[in-house]
Amino acid sequence: MLPGSLRRIAHGARAALVAPPLVGAAYVAALSAWAGMRSSGIDVDVGDVGRTEAVEAFIARRFPAEVTRMKIGVVATAIALGLVIGLVAELLLRLRHPASKLARRSPAGVLVESALLVAALHAALVGWAMADTPQLYAAGWYDQGGLRRTVQVIATDALGPRGVVLAALVLAIFYVRPARLAYVARRVVLVARSPLRTLAARIAKTSIAPIAALAIAATGAMFVEGPRTAKLAHAAGPATGPASAAEPASRAGKPLNVLVLAADSLRADRVDPRVAPNLTKLAARSTRFDRAYVSLPRTFSSWVTILTGRHAHHHGIRSMFPTWEERAKDFDALPGRFAKSGYATGVVSDYAGDIFGRVDLGFERVDTPAFDFRQIIRQKVLERETPLLPVLHSHLGRRLFPVMRELSAAADPRLLADDVETALRSMKDSPFFVTVFFSTAHFPYAAPAPYYAKYTDRSYRGRFKYHKPMGLGRAAEIAPDAADVRQIQNLYDGAVTAVDDAMGRVLKTLDRLGLAESTIVVVTADHGETIFDAGRGQGHGDQLFGDEGTHVPLVIYDPRLGGGRNERAIVRDVDLAPTLYELAGIEPPTDLDGRSLVPALRGEPIAPRFAYAETELWFTEDIPGLPPALRMPYPGVMGLTELDARHNAEIVLRKEMLGVTRMARHRMVRDERWKLVYVPTRAGVRYMLFDTEADPGEREDVAAAHPNEVTRLRAELWAWMLRDSTMEQRDGYLVPVQRSEPAR
Repeated sequence: MLPGSLRRIAHGARAALVAPPLVGAAYVAALSAWAGMRSSGIDVDVGDVGRTEAVEAFIARRFPAEVTRMKIGVVATAIALGLVIGLVAELLLRLRHPASKLARRSPAGVLVESALLVAALHAALVGWAMADTPQLYAAGWYDQGGLRRTVQVIATDALGPRGVVLAALVLAIFYVRPARLAYVARRVVLVARSPLRTLAARIAKTSIAPIAALAIAATGAMFVEGPRTAKLAHAAGPATGPASAAEPASRAGKPLNVLVLAADSLRADRVDPRVAPNLTKLAARSTRFDRAYVSLPRTFSSWVTILTGRHAHHHGIRSMFPTWEERAKDFDALPGRFAKSGYATGVVSDYAGDIFGRVDLGFERVDTPAFDFRQIIRQKVLERETPLLPVLHSHLGRRLFPVMRELSAAADPRLLADDVETALRSMKDSPFFVTVFFSTAHFPYAAPAPYYAKYTDRSYRGRFKYHKPMGLGRAAEIAPDAADVRQIQNLYDGAVTAVDDAMGRVLKTLDRLGLAESTIVVVTADHGETIFDAGRGQGHGDQLFGDEGTHVPLVIYDPRLGGGRNERAIVRDVDLAPTLYELAGIEPPTDLDGRSLVPALRGEPIAPRFAYAETELWFTEDIPGLPPALRMPYPGVMGLTELDARHNAEIVLRKEMLGVTRMARHRMVRDERWKLVYVPTRAGVRYMLFDTEADPGEREDVAAAHPNEVTRLRAELWAWMLRDSTMEQRDGYLVPVQRSEPAR
């Protein structure tokens, strides 16, 4: 027989092993390990590039240490979450059973009951998160069909987030029993009368789970990436750099702030009362430019164009995968000039805003995700961790694992609005230039509850119930039918409404901080979105037929100039920078491609201008809505890109693919009525003309019927194309300039 002291130690150890906190830690850690061994089927975005099995094999071969670090962090997080869930289970267990009864129970009985409680609590947590952000769970549940699909549909369609919480509370009450709850409540009142010190001591003896959970989570965080260090402290006073030649324009002697609110893939026709009521109200008291166009409808190039006032062939960022040499230069952009004039500058974004960490445009504070191949590795580890997603998809989870902001299905505008409020509060004491970029309207159109279901058919049970991944990297994708198309379009509208509400929150924050009437507000987008319009497929940047990909909203509110104006003249992305320079009284660069729109803000007429655009890279060899006869072929994205091992494993365009991809681009010019598209093919160059007044859907090529318009617009288009110093005209094609070989 064991001595008394050893018996007590053995009894204590046995009780600890079956205690709910440790049971919870073991349970969640086991679930996490099991989930990590499964393939999730969720796409990992490489810009717009889908996941492939080749990527998985490459990661395992080249970056084993990175995977190990992430897994250590995941295990620590799982244990911490399990301890917290176990603490709640222990509380319920003690509420149900008096201490004397618990002491007499067998360890096996306590273990079983603890495990069931932990499992039920974790299921309730996952059920709530599944109802709130179903896109993160669809691959592991809805897409699997059968019982798993039924469970997710019940969580999302029958219960919703509040319903899951209510159901969990009801079950907890029945477990504890109402009579027992009443007894415990009376005891709590008695305890509350005790000295605070005694109460704290009793709580401290209850469980060590909270302390252990925090310690383990902090330890795990040491093994994974830390928070972004690109958040630079902004100066409260004037910058020490050279001041601009013109003093900033002011209201009551103080420079006006500038806030640019933008959404990825936001179509101009979606700024209406049904889908975007907050932006519609703002537009009604602002100047709204009804015909604003971008010149390269992909995120990276478009943002550099917007913030520099120069076309892509001028500033040099021509694709989503620019080389280090193309990025490592002074772009002389809006944020940099505003910073030199005494403004605090910052950009806040979620996953599509990773481009701001890859190029220096002069922002002092860069609160965005990072993007390189290591981020893809981190995504691949976390995307499978369904048991941990309720914690990972939160402000706490994003602090522990910043790469969560890079997941396209986790682009939650509510979380981003919180980040924007924090940034504005930190900058409110000095004039600021802040850009906010929401990603939710970009595919996969993954809006949280209630937005994902706001316009969709609840009875829909197709592939795109919660979101619409692109599926790039797969051999083929089954074309969506009519019901699928309606669902996708409605998902997009729900995503736009989610962004609109978040932007409304940001505008209310301005008002609460007393900044509403001292801030110039701009609403725009980096590009629009084609959503199976006129059979042209889905996405942006692949083709220039139709206005959906290049036509964007542009709303400018200046408290000094009033509003209520609608400008119908064509304006361009390159026009925004010179406009903001003039509004702020800051000297602009001398080589801008755009013109100021301030006269329109004053209600004065502006002269007509041409709008130009070009396509970007084609990521796949088959483009829906773009037949092979209308494109020059080249390899898919895996053959176009490579890793730049010298610069943080960045994904860049192969140099040998530069010429063919630029030669193959479609280019267009348009005025108020006519639009001409230059289409190089292997059979020759085609010019396609569209009468956008008679045929707004651009379904009929009328080039043969209007040769004079073709001649007029072709001259304008070639003049613009040949401003690209790297290209020349040869045999009717725009081709890379031939460099003569040096004499030997």
